[in-house]
Amino acid sequence: MRYDFPYAPLVAEAKPTVLSGNAEWLWADPANHPDAEFTPTTVFAPLPEQFRFRAFEFEKTYHRHITSPGVLSVTVFADPRFRLWVNGVYVGTGPVAAGGDYANIRPMPKQYVNRYDIPVNGCNVTIRAEVWNGCAVMTDYSVGRCAFVLSGTLDGEDIHTDRSWRMRFLPGYHGVTEADLTEEPGEWETPAVVSPAAWHPADPRIPALCEETIRPETVRREMSAGEQSLLVSFPRIYSAYIRLAIKNDTGKPAIVRVGVSEGMPADANSERVTVPASSGTVFYRGLRMWSVGAVLVHAPVDVDISVSLSYVHYPVDRANEGYFRCSDEKLNRIWDIGKFTLEMCRQSLHLDSPLHQETLGCTGDYAIESLMTRTTFGDMRLVRLDLVRTADYLVMSEGVMFHTSYSLIWVTMLRDYLLWTGDRSVLHACLPALGVLLDRFRTYIGEQGVIDNPPNYMFVDWANIDGYQLHHPPMALGQTVLNAFWQLALKAAATLHRLDGSTDLALDLENEAERHAAACLREFHDAGKGLFCDGWTKSERDPAPNQWQPANTDKRYFSRHANTLAVLAGFVTGETAKALAERIIADDWPEKDSAIDIQPYFMHYVCEMAVKTGLWDKYALKLMHLWDRQAEDSPKGLKEGWGDFRGDCSHAWGGTPVYQLPIRMLGFEMLEPGFRKFRLEPRLFGLEWGEAGIPTPWGLLKVKADASGFSADAPAAFRRVEDRGRIGGAVFELKDDREAPQTNP
Repeated sequence: MRYDFPYAPLVAEAKPTVLSGNAEWLWADPANHPDAEFTPTTVFAPLPEQFRFRAFEFEKTYHRHITSPGVLSVTVFADPRFRLWVNGVYVGTGPVAAGGDYANIRPMPKQYVNRYDIPVNGCNVTIRAEVWNGCAVMTDYSVGRCAFVLSGTLDGEDIHTDRSWRMRFLPGYHGVTEADLTEEPGEWETPAVVSPAAWHPADPRIPALCEETIRPETVRREMSAGEQSLLVSFPRIYSAYIRLAIKNDTGKPAIVRVGVSEGMPADANSERVTVPASSGTVFYRGLRMWSVGAVLVHAPVDVDISVSLSYVHYPVDRANEGYFRCSDEKLNRIWDIGKFTLEMCRQSLHLDSPLHQETLGCTGDYAIESLMTRTTFGDMRLVRLDLVRTADYLVMSEGVMFHTSYSLIWVTMLRDYLLWTGDRSVLHACLPALGVLLDRFRTYIGEQGVIDNPPNYMFVDWANIDGYQLHHPPMALGQTVLNAFWQLALKAAATLHRLDGSTDLALDLENEAERHAAACLREFHDAGKGLFCDGWTKSERDPAPNQWQPANTDKRYFSRHANTLAVLAGFVTGETAKALAERIIADDWPEKDSAIDIQPYFMHYVCEMAVKTGLWDKYALKLMHLWDRQAEDSPKGLKEGWGDFRGDCSHAWGGTPVYQLPIRMLGFEMLEPGFRKFRLEPRLFGLEWGEAGIPTPWGLLKVKADASGFSADAPAAFRRVEDRGRIGGAVFELKDDREAPQTNP
């Protein structure tokens, strides 16, 4: 693998202004292109009546007064999508994703720019951008109008888009997945200037994405009736753009059809390319990122085709990335697959998978991915941006998200981020959304003191019981789960306000949580069974059904999902909680028809329950080896589910072992936010030996452990302030009151 960039993408920190005041917003003149101005706001929005897929090229050459090496620093944005080249070298694709929610059709309140610092040489610097309309995947967002804008500096002089740039129509692009490379571009023309009033550009404060070229590991060619089928397989599943080098010396057009899949055969999600008739080689790079493990190409037998990938992901500091190794090779394999899957899901926002490319509405995925980042890559800036973008959406939507429970997970994700990084600035950015969200959920509380009238009870897990899908269960299968998430959110909000110095608000929330927990114990706990039911039955409450809440049922359920979250939320404590947790983990479940197959996503909460109740050492290996079949079935990427539910093979939400294994082996506990003070109490939980490193802002924190004890190697910024010997553990703190470098922009 190698980086395609001829430079290292630099950190995009805040600057006084996002765009130069001189920069003009450009687009095609509607008099010449009347069908190119409008575009849908998201993939969920209906197409505007005037919409036609259109792509345009914008270009300008700047003449330098010096010939020594320099740096072109640019901020660029397009609605909805762009690709940028400088002096014929590809720079990047954008813009940075806006965020948003599933099924949303409204524009987001902010549009995020891309920043690049690009080395240049010679007298001339040519900037070229391709911009197209339309939304291809869920993360694509628009305000409903199209525009392109760029500003920056070259050799200290201001450069920006204006009417001195030139523009031309690219008729060969018929859609995001269809191109006709025989069609010549239109004539150069002067672009129109559009009003920037519709857009609110913002700095994402994350580094530019990087790309690596991936070559196939195997290539197989089959011939039949004048057509060749070229099947190429790659070492992993990659979040990537398809690249083709097509040599066509036949003298006539040749239709090349490309299929993309995560495995074999590669015949789904087809995109079509028409190859030029002229001799020579044509290069094609797709407009859409795919989740790619294999590619199948159909073409005439006398056309030569080479396939590669541009693997795109958030940049990684390889010198400071986490690791985990132990005496159990199966666990090592699980950890490696999960880590790589996380890497490809880290884009300009966290993805559930590069196949789905869902918006920031899937907070359950991203909360787990943010924990996995702690033990792998360490750079939490993307987590911060996800939190802020979700906060913006919550304010815009008055606290309503498509997956009702996921909005509550945002609160615990925010708390976890703040405790890990010490970055209080994110709290101030998110406090308005926190208030809006809590007030929204208080309207769902009924006379019995529990949530009983929300818009729906989704999401619990990808599981079925009695024909009900726990993606959107009826009240009898979702009420306790939603109340548990509400309880966890109240406690997390109290912690956030204490960290902010708002003691009175924190105390009010703690009292509210205590009253709610007592109500949940009264309403949902069956003392005879020693279990929590999943919610009220139809005879107790019969809410009107809607698209995402089925009619309630008369049957009472007792699932492991509801009971897991009841323990985590603290509805029961002490030995009672531990005994219930052990029944869940040991599969000692009397309600067999309710013992729903817990999927990899929800296993995160089971693991957290085991830790909370002191059962981790006893059951860690049993829990972690549940992923053995995952690694066997899909060694190139992490499967979304197991059992009857499969999904895709690039889904990081099921990667909790990547977090659990190293963090539990180190016995890591943050005592003061931002690594100012922490404790290590290493555990082997049945392994013969293990070693792990987790990234800190000052370098890797490394631990080795075996039967005789452990050794810890902390970065020089820390000092050991308490040591209970090789068996007992140690406490470290920062040597001085320094701020974390780069982690908290």
